[in-house]
Amino acid sequence: MIKKREVTLHRYSSKRSIGYDLPTHQLEFTRLPIEIIEKDAKDPLKHFIIIKARGEDAGFFELDESEDRKKYSNNPKALLLRGFSVNPKYQGRGIATGSIYALPEFMEMEFPDFDQVVLGVNARNIPAQRLYQKAGFEDTGRRIMRSKGEQLVMSLYTNKAK
Repeated sequence: MIKKREVTLHRYSSKRSIGYDLPTHQLEFTRLPIEIIEKDAKDPLKHFIIIKARGEDAGFFELDESEDRKKYSNNPKALLLRGFSVNPKYQGRGIATGSIYALPEFMEMEFPDFDQVVLGVNARNIPAQRLYQKAGFEDTGRRIMRSKGEQLVMSLYTNKAK
């Protein structure tokens, strides 16, 4: 098991590559990092984040400051978390939870103008809902219909001032 403090977050650099496959049942709810990067690389409002565990690339997500975030929150200081995944070789070792615990400090350092992270999690994706709740995200009660079904909107404030 990896300790929470051994999980760190880093901005993605186009000089590197992050690639792994995900099982089919996970691809129902997210996309591969390479697909997200290829789709959004030219958009300056999309920020790619690498999850590292003991210095190794272990996962990925995107923080989105585009207009899409307004569907999830009325807070102009909110970022939308998308495309979260952990390399299967690292799953079940506490990396997903550790990465969410690392998020507030990372946000304060890298995105100081933002104080909230919001996300949509598929209503059928119970393991992901539990992960986010365990790490401090709260269900906002807001629901969004997407192509793959109903999304529960969850929120995490990254500093004490709400």
